[in-house]
Amino acid sequence: MAKYSPLREEARRAWRELRGSELSAGRTAVAVAIGLFIGSQPIFGCHTPLVLLLCLWFRLDAAIAWVAANISNPLFAPALLTAEVQVGAYLRTGSWLRLHEKMSWAQALSDFPEYMFLGAPVVGIALAALGGGLIFAVVALKRRRAPSLQGSKIEPYRLPESAPPWIHAVERVAARYSPPDAATPAQRTRFHYVRFKLLGDPVARLIADVAGDRPGALGEVLDMGTGAGQLPILLLELDKAARVRGFDWDRAKIEDAVRASGGACGAAPPRSSGAPGSPDHARATHAAPALPAEFWCADARDAELGEADTVLLIDLLHYFRVEEQDAILRRAAAAVRPGGRLLVREADTERGLRSSITLLEERIFTALRFNRGERVRFRPAREIVALLEQLGFSCETSPAWGKTPFSNVLIVATRAHR
Repeated sequence: MAKYSPLREEARRAWRELRGSELSAGRTAVAVAIGLFIGSQPIFGCHTPLVLLLCLWFRLDAAIAWVAANISNPLFAPALLTAEVQVGAYLRTGSWLRLHEKMSWAQALSDFPEYMFLGAPVVGIALAALGGGLIFAVVALKRRRAPSLQGSKIEPYRLPESAPPWIHAVERVAARYSPPDAATPAQRTRFHYVRFKLLGDPVARLIADVAGDRPGALGEVLDMGTGAGQLPILLLELDKAARVRGFDWDRAKIEDAVRASGGACGAAPPRSSGAPGSPDHARATHAAPALPAEFWCADARDAELGEADTVLLIDLLHYFRVEEQDAILRRAAAAVRPGGRLLVREADTERGLRSSITLLEERIFTALRFNRGERVRFRPAREIVALLEQLGFSCETSPAWGKTPFSNVLIVATRAHR
């Protein structure tokens, strides 16, 4: 079995995505038509991005479309541009250009671009119709002679068995939010977002390993400000948590978390023990087996927390005023069972350039409403540590930025056994 290579597998996944969903005569013809139309437009440098965007959106074969878009290559470009200028001139003036007649540079620079941009769409439509029709006829004829090729589909990407368990767990979590071979762009975007979020954020690995390798090492996990719940669901997939609970004030994200976990959507009350959502709800909301998970919509400042062995405060505190941060820390600390831990990931303001980059990034995403925080208020990590030590926790602070340029640190605060 070949050794797993992340770069190679990402390239294979991207190639499968670019090839679309089906090699039917109609879809192949449309891909060629799109490529010919875009490639014939005088928007040099934009052909490839436009081809990729449209083909990924409609799940067409981007490789075929890209080849067709190269009709504007140096061999064909002179004839193509001449045709576009001539068609544009005819549409604009009612007569063809007499290219053998002398024309001043000023007139040429003034008229030719106008004629070219006017004639390019017409020429592009004609080429798309001609090329797409020809390809449709050829492929349809070939399929008729070889019935085994009829309706053939491109097999979706499958992660190889040689991939590490961590990668397989992330793939399963992402598939809970949307199948990897989903039909709509929104579904595929959701799948890849969850996957890249868990693979690219170093805090997921740090939290998974913080209590060792034994099954259920983190016990019952409470995730405050869980977002769409991908982190606690990953802990279940890795068998690092026995049960998870989480809440967030963004109802849309909570609904995603509930569906992904296979539970019932609603404002469920927090519990420190008990069974997860009913099997009927799990079958109705998601095909994957229901997980021992519970998600509800609430505000960290007044949510009922219950108790847990591990409490998570990941990228949450900085959305509140300092006094509110302290109050949330005290409430979270009180929810930790004896011998348990409180994990806080925040950006440290005393990390130089890293701190400035983190603040800028967070303010941009908050302004765009991707992160629905009231404000951005970072503080030194030592202040958080000092408060938790006053509450009787022993704390360790370690970098949590991985290969990113940010200033995130992870504070592991452990509560003593009684």
